[in-house]
Amino acid sequence: MEMKKWMNEIGGAFAVTWLIAGITVWNDADNMLMGVSLVGAGMASLGGMLALGVVWMAFRGADILPIVTWMKMMTGDMSDVEGNWMANGITLVMQIVGGVLALVLMGQLEPSAVTYAQAFPAGQAAWEFDATAMMGLVAVGAILGHISTKVDNDWAMPIAVMTMAGLVNFEGAMDMASMLVNTAFDDLAAVAIPWILDGVVVGIGALIAMKIDEALDADAADASAE
Repeated sequence: MEMKKWMNEIGGAFAVTWLIAGITVWNDADNMLMGVSLVGAGMASLGGMLALGVVWMAFRGADILPIVTWMKMMTGDMSDVEGNWMANGITLVMQIVGGVLALVLMGQLEPSAVTYAQAFPAGQAAWEFDATAMMGLVAVGAILGHISTKVDNDWAMPIAVMTMAGLVNFEGAMDMASMLVNTAFDDLAAVAIPWILDGVVVGIGALIAMKIDEALDADAADASAE
């Protein structure tokens, strides 16, 4: 069962990387002055939302996006090392593996792809703490967590991801995959810190929403008992 789950995570991350995250290419490989464009729908687009919904249905049971895994981890049994921390940790790794496979294949098939060194000639910007951004991620986590547990519709989460793509980086696994494929280990901290911390903070938001919901249900039950 776990092997099927891991294969679904790899396949889902592969599809999302290929169809939604995509890669950046020169508009004309012979004339780089023409600039670059993204080959991929993008998380914040209608096409990206539709693609994500189809991928989630095709790889049913897979988290696919690291943020979803982090929410499950933070709202799960914190004392369960094997069933929660290890299982979800492996899920996060499988998502990176899927992203790596997609990036390698896309790079082979697209000769006009922009290289990592060209995209980040000075490396990626170092992560900096921003209290306002952190509070925003908590709010995003609360909303996403509530939607994922309360709305029984395959399109609810894809729509939520599309509308919140400007607030949180849903492509953390793809960023990690890109850094690893290009052996840009000088950027390890810049990529890994937001991949971990953004996920944890969003997960905390989902946990807060869960606890509030449980408290409201308990109050309602007490009121009905009286």
